[in-house]
Amino acid sequence: MAVRKLEKSEWESFFNEFDKKYREGQLPAKEVQIEIVNEEIGDQVETWWQPLIGLAYDPKRNDFEVAAERHDHLIHNPVEIYVDEDVDGSIKTVEVIQEDGTKHIIKLKTPEALPEK
Repeated sequence: MAVRKLEKSEWESFFNEFDKKYREGQLPAKEVQIEIVNEEIGDQVETWWQPLIGLAYDPKRNDFEVAAERHDHLIHNPVEIYVDEDVDGSIKTVEVIQEDGTKHIIKLKTPEALPEK
């Protein structure tokens, strides 16, 4: 599938639906890596690959949250969200842009299976 921009009116329901499917095991387990890009710091990796707990948007606080096993990342006042989905409906990448232009690139991947003994 292609990258698409989500309308703000869809943010909460889109990520609630993803989270529900993810928690119920309808989507494969994912690992997450978060990169932050802005003019002052350039491109920085905030957290390296670790198990994803969930993704959520809170319209009351206008916050987007990425919950990982060892890290909780909050993005305040997002103005645009783009998603790149796989054919099975799982998400490969989420790009969240804040009002100051900072980009948060959330990459998701299926963890590699351990070799059999």
